[in-house]
Amino acid sequence: MPMLPTSWRSPLGYLSGWPRRLAALLCLLIAAGSALARGRPTATVPTVVASHAVPAGTLLNSSDLAVADWPVNAVPSGIVRTITGVAGHRTATRLNRGTPVTTADLLEPAIAQALADGRAATTVELATASQLAILRTGDHVDLYPSTDSGPLTDIRPTATGSPIARNAEVLSVLPAPDAATDARPALVVATDRAAAAQLAVHATAAFVVTLVQPP
Repeated sequence: MPMLPTSWRSPLGYLSGWPRRLAALLCLLIAAGSALARGRPTATVPTVVASHAVPAGTLLNSSDLAVADWPVNAVPSGIVRTITGVAGHRTATRLNRGTPVTTADLLEPAIAQALADGRAATTVELATASQLAILRTGDHVDLYPSTDSGPLTDIRPTATGSPIARNAEVLSVLPAPDAATDARPALVVATDRAAAAQLAVHATAAFVVTLVQPP
């Protein structure tokens, strides 16, 4: 095999290693970029969060709240930035420790929106606590009255089987205040005015609810 001139060997030897050198350069650039990204501070905004677990229906005070720096790219919509903007409001849902408090978590804005839409807000008791397992704020339900009295497990819907209110929007799910008593869990619901009047007639009734599709 003919030998290459000595003057050619050095440049060709350098070029034969260019793929390895290019790969090393790319790795170096990636590592440098990662280091710069890690060193760049993440933009944050002050966000009011729950300082401990807060049950639904709690009237918030300053001891229930704290302000934390929350990443801008992860902050939920409707956040509140000052404790004074939240204290004195009632929760529509349970808040876990460290959870940002948003306007959707507060009962008053939900009721205000319902009233602005021409609806009425009503509190109704549930016949059994087991219904809480399927209910969340924002759900739509039909409400069937059970007997007007009796223990929590005594559910006897009306003979007609017709709901008193259809497509009621759940504004808040309120657990029973004390599991050791006969107090029942309750819902705050938004309905049209005619359904609200019917619910008022059955004010002493407990209700069985079924989930339905929103209109």
